[in-house]
Amino acid sequence: MKIKFEKEYLEQLYTNGKAKKKKYSFQQIVIKQYIKTIDKLKVAEQIEDLYPIKSLNYEKLSGKKTI
Repeated sequence: MKIKFEKEYLEQLYTNGKAKKKKYSFQQIVIKQYIKTIDKLKVAEQIEDLYPIKSLNYEKLSGKKTI
């Protein structure tokens, strides 16, 4: 799956393990888990591959579905 980061600091966290701005500093364990999650997303070929990962909180939609 192709990953596109909307915020620059998120890409920096993934590639460097830290962001340039001190405002976006996180604990190392949080950064490691973030990198693991992004790696899981990269490996997935289809959205259905992500359903078994409980931490992503997928759930069935309910109600009327309109386009």
